[in-house]
Amino acid sequence: MKPPTIRPRTWTPGPRRTKYERWVELLEACVWESRTQSWLMRHLGLKTQMIKEDLQFLLDAGLFEQVDEPEAGIYVFKTTEKGREALDQFYTLVTQFFTRRHGSMKHVAFLVMALG
Repeated sequence: MKPPTIRPRTWTPGPRRTKYERWVELLEACVWESRTQSWLMRHLGLKTQMIKEDLQFLLDAGLFEQVDEPEAGIYVFKTTEKGREALDQFYTLVTQFFTRRHGSMKHVAFLVMALG
């Protein structure tokens, strides 16, 4: 009997993410490059109403900033320094409490070093 093929599990955004998971995904997506709302919707798989609420929360909390591009008629979003600090704290908590048991330490450590 042939042993089953083990495939690496790839992560794709699921439809049942918590608001905290969505907030982290949005902050991560805009750390190094500003993104439009439509880009975020397509790449993160979010619906219009949900992304509007999440973006407004992140803007109100000072974790995101909205950058005007009047010549293009669009708005782009960027993670603020406060947002980077929030991601750093999030990764620290995840590293401290969850990753040692599940063997995913290297993925979180990379993100913590990249933000630091």
